Amino acid sequence: MSHVTMEDVAKAAGVSRALVSLAYRNAPGVSTASRERILKTGSDLGYRHNRIAAALASKGGKTLGVHLLDLHNDVFADMFDGIRETLDSTGHHLVLSVGTIDGSLDLSALHTLQQSRVTAIIAAGLLLSDAAAHEIAAATPLICASRVIDGLDSVSADDHEGARLATQHLIDLGHSRIAFLANPPSDGYGLRLAGYHFAMRAAGLPPLVAPSAYSRDIAARDTTALLATATPPTAIIAHNDQAAFGALDAAADRGVAVPEELSIVGYDDSSPSRAPGTALTTVAIRGREIGQLAAQAALARLDDRSAPPLRTILTPRLAVRATTAPPAR
Repeated sequence: MSHVTMEDVAKAAGVSRALVSLAYRNAPGVSTASRERILKTGSDLGYRHNRIAAALASKGGKTLGVHLLDLHNDVFADMFDGIRETLDSTGHHLVLSVGTIDGSLDLSALHTLQQSRVTAIIAAGLLLSDAAAHEIAAATPLICASRVIDGLDSVSADDHEGARLATQHLIDLGHSRIAFLANPPSDGYGLRLAGYHFAMRAAGLPPLVAPSAYSRDIAARDTTALLATATPPTAIIAHNDQAAFGALDAAADRGVAVPEELSIVGYDDSSPSRAPGTALTTVAIRGREIGQLAAQAALARLDDRSAPPLRTILTPRLAVRATTAPPAR
């Protein structure tokens, strides 16, 4: 079966291609009778209208780019839900790009969105350096979700406070050997570690930082190394829920009972953390709300490109569930 084009529909309906385009976009300038006839003709021919391609052809006036770091981390799905909920009613189309957990595809993915002529980009979990992010923003407005970059619009949780809350929770339970499973060092993502250090210092406790990665498997490996030391931690704070799941995997593999022998705290409050079989104690950063506010920031930026950068910081909360308890005596 040959591919049916908009030109085929126009020829069969006896109208111009421009009128067919207007009819499918429900734009002004087409009578109700003409629109219905054009749509019926297209349906009879088996024509499928590509809304994204149409938006790009019109220079992206109603098209926004969304970049997500990692589809395996459900907190980014939560953010995307918030973005889509906000933009669905505005008539904007979304073009999605997805990176990798090491950030190696961020730049090429953002360039692809720019080549698609999007009017703005919402980036959730961006791992680019601040300088590289500014280079992107110089050509296309860039809104950062879950990260703060000076000079750019951003929406994030207060990560210093979130990590402080998590650490203080474990201290209040009676833990003193509290390890922090740290994310790789990069621009924009040091506040969780700083909040941990702050709480440990305030309690007069020595910090125990274990550098790790965003991969669940690597977090499991690094947790296994921690548990194999002569004086293993009685509690672990992970830099995100994925790393916390890795810590849970390692504990299960070694026969370490959670929370009786090891307390584990995640960060993000992603959907899997709330599952009855997991019930992970974690820091809720309000991912869906971050997405909603980032979308609103993008619309505001398009309305006024000369406005000062918008910075929105949400207050996180600690969701105490089943993976934390006082240390075994």
